[in-house]
Amino acid sequence: MNKHLPVATLMLAAGLAAAAQTTDSKIYRGNGNEWIQEVHGTLPAAKAIKVISTAGAIHIQGAQQPNITYIAREHVRANSEEAARRTLAGLRFSAGSGELAWLKAECDGSNKRYTDFEIQAPAQTAMVKLETEGGAVTVNNISGKVIANTGGGRIKLDQVGGPIFASSGGGDIDIGKVGSDVKAETGGGAIHIDSAGGQIAAKSGGGNLNIGTGKVMILETGGGRIQVNKCEGKIRAESGGGGIELNDVLGPAEIQTGGGGIKVGPVTGGIHAETGSGPIIATLARGGIAFTDSRLETSVGDIVVYIPDGLGITIRAAVESARGQGIKSEFPEIKVHGSNEFGPREFYAEGSLNGGGPVLHVHTSTGNISIRRKGKD
Repeated sequence: MNKHLPVATLMLAAGLAAAAQTTDSKIYRGNGNEWIQEVHGTLPAAKAIKVISTAGAIHIQGAQQPNITYIAREHVRANSEEAARRTLAGLRFSAGSGELAWLKAECDGSNKRYTDFEIQAPAQTAMVKLETEGGAVTVNNISGKVIANTGGGRIKLDQVGGPIFASSGGGDIDIGKVGSDVKAETGGGAIHIDSAGGQIAAKSGGGNLNIGTGKVMILETGGGRIQVNKCEGKIRAESGGGGIELNDVLGPAEIQTGGGGIKVGPVTGGIHAETGSGPIIATLARGGIAFTDSRLETSVGDIVVYIPDGLGITIRAAVESARGQGIKSEFPEIKVHGSNEFGPREFYAEGSLNGGGPVLHVHTSTGNISIRRKGKD
């Protein structure tokens, strides 16, 4: 039977002898005409781990252990074991370890061949870098930096202590708890980030962005919805046409959508929010950083703004074509003026609250404006 050993196994034995590792392999039949060659191996621990696969999923689990253990499953389709062994020759697998531990799987481009990796590594590994041209990527319980790239599969990362850089050609990105910065980008999938100890930059070609907590945020989607639970600093959120909801912002906010509603607040430090078509609801807050000149604007839609007691601010509001009340204010300091009853009903209002301060411009081309009292903080 030795003359039938696939090239992949021979390369494995030759390439890994100097790496002081142990390996064993077996081949078995999967579903239908699928055959799987399973290679088990052990590598010495290293500061960094790099995994490259032409096609296939990569999974890394951090654990309290002194070395790196792995299973590489090479998948092929063939009508018999003999044919499967010949087909396996088109897969090239190699691994090694030094300052960097590496595993690499290559194939000749056939969609009938791919290699999945299941790896268990020391949790204190300083860096993990994973690359696959087509497959899911999963990382759990790694204290260092994680770089994950896939040509189109899903990325799922959790319990990562260092910064994250995640990129998918079109799959979803799901990130749990991260101790540092996060940069995530996908061609069209959704992005979910539970919490990050640093800054968050998330970009999707058209999927929804759902963000828990983080510090400074830059969020962008071609047409999906953006939702944030809490941002501890400045935030910029932009959608080509979806709604945006930012629940608690402790810094200035810049918000823009081509055609969805905006709901934000409480927000400290100023706000610039604009939508091509949709309502705006904004709740201002005082304390923390100083409030700055701000603007709320929609082409078609109502605007409601809540202002807390004690916030020094100057209001300038305008409605070009009212669909009802025009402008309504709960503050007697804000004087409302309306146009004649014939044709488009224009309204404008101006006034200073709590001694005045930075200017808040509120404008809708078609709709109504309501300025309400939030109450004491």
